[in-house]
Amino acid sequence: MEPQKSIKKNNYKVWGLPFLVIVITITSLSFAKDFLLPVILAFLLSLVLSPAVRFLIKIKIPVVLASLIMLMVSCAIFVGALWLVTPGVAQWMSAAPEKIEQRLSTDKEIKSTIDKLQETSKKVNDAVEKIAIEDKPASQTKVVIEQTSWSSDILNALQLGLSRTLLIFALTMFLLTSGHELILNLIHLSSQPKKRKRLIRLFQRLRREVGQYLGAAFLVNLALGCITSTVFWYLEVPLAWTWLVLITFLRFIPYVGISLIAILLLLVSMTHFQSLQETLMPLGIFMGLSTIFGFFVDPMVHSVRLKVNPVVVFVSVIFWGWLWGAAGAILAVPLLTVALVTADCMNWDKVTRIVTRA
Repeated sequence: MEPQKSIKKNNYKVWGLPFLVIVITITSLSFAKDFLLPVILAFLLSLVLSPAVRFLIKIKIPVVLASLIMLMVSCAIFVGALWLVTPGVAQWMSAAPEKIEQRLSTDKEIKSTIDKLQETSKKVNDAVEKIAIEDKPASQTKVVIEQTSWSSDILNALQLGLSRTLLIFALTMFLLTSGHELILNLIHLSSQPKKRKRLIRLFQRLRREVGQYLGAAFLVNLALGCITSTVFWYLEVPLAWTWLVLITFLRFIPYVGISLIAILLLLVSMTHFQSLQETLMPLGIFMGLSTIFGFFVDPMVHSVRLKVNPVVVFVSVIFWGWLWGAAGAILAVPLLTVALVTADCMNWDKVTRIVTRA
């Protein structure tokens, strides 16, 4: 009996404790989303801006002024993205239902199918209401549900997004100006010289490699977005400059981002063009340009990411998307890149063997 008890204890140590740690970690990440998202975004933004800040420092610009200049550039990009997206999307959403209805009404089969579905739905609703009236008690308390309008919801979302954006930029400013000293002070708390050297090397590689990778990936996505939007503008595709913002940010999500852009592009084209050829033309142009960038430009820039196993990348996107929504899906690959660089610097050979390609 004693050997069996010892085997159970060993199994608990091998499987029970790591499983418990994973569950606690995922639960903590989920509950701490509102705190961790701004911190992680500020950290990644500081890595992206740090090469440019270091360049400005080399040409004798003070660190505070250099950080402020790059933050102002980031703010200009953010405001410009909102300015490009908001008016066009609002105008398209107001006119899209009518255009979709007109497009569907031209096809008799689709129209008849929709009419049958509406008729069936009306019959079901009438039957449910009849049953509810028959089973209605004599004395019934009325419950009034207060509903908020969509405009107030949008206003609250904009206020929350603006406050979080200001928080991210403020934290980024502190990281660019004082983050170096803070991290070095934390590293010097370690009493092991080898560990301190590894942590310093990790910090340097994060600033150099991850910062350059994220910055280069952003510029590549921006270039693809500019070319695609210019072609769409020439061909009079709706929301021509909105695609610049969508391609720049959604392309950070492997596999899923390209699919989302393709679906949105097809939907928008259906509300504007009449013939099938004109409807599919913008989608074909985007997929062609994206393929060219994927084969020739991305391999020169995304050398770090291309070392990661595609299965690990896909699972990471699904996990962070499930945990933190759209923001988590966008951050999945940058976080995976940071984790890969950390594992490499800390000599975690088992981790690197699992996530990298054979």
